[in-house]
Amino acid sequence: MNTATHNARKPAQLEMIGGKNARQRLWEAIRNRHGNPFDLTAIARSANVDTHTAKTYLQRLIAGEYVEVVEKKSHGKSLCRHIKDTGVEAPRLNRKGEPETQGLISEAIWRTLRILSALDAAQIVGHVAAAGHDVALTYVKRYLASLKKAGYLQVVVAGNAHRLEKVQLKLCMDTGPRAPQIQRVKTVYDPNLNKVMHTDDPEELS
Repeated sequence: MNTATHNARKPAQLEMIGGKNARQRLWEAIRNRHGNPFDLTAIARSANVDTHTAKTYLQRLIAGEYVEVVEKKSHGKSLCRHIKDTGVEAPRLNRKGEPETQGLISEAIWRTLRILSALDAAQIVGHVAAAGHDVALTYVKRYLASLKKAGYLQVVVAGNAHRLEKVQLKLCMDTGPRAPQIQRVKTVYDPNLNKVMHTDDPEELS
């Protein structure tokens, strides 16, 4: 088996069970043991997640001081304990245990579209910045373009060489509070519906 292929992260829709991705299931399993020691194998089994995925997320929680190691052992049997609870939503962390910004930015864009009416990409950049997140205009344009392809947005004012296009979220496509995810496999996945809404290559879903 090719190790790189085996360890590659799956698209979110392939990780979902009961409307929850692997990270969320792991976090809930860990929160349920708050104050009580647990090991990697037990938490992976409880969350129905493979051990590689569980180990990766657990390492990030440890780095971010959400979890501490209370007894070191070998072969995934080290005992850990949940020490910092930030609520029901699983923390999105990088390898250093720091909050990932891309997911937060997508959420800020999606929240802006749900609350306000017709906006162009530059106006959305301003609202996202006001929420405390730095974002490039090119990223916002790409995100909006993907949402358009997936049928979320309607064009209110067409763009041209002198002005940016203004778009608005369709009322029927306000699917919930969680931002649609644009994935590396060129799909738009809606976690509110647990459904792929668009793919650039229809054969990927066959």
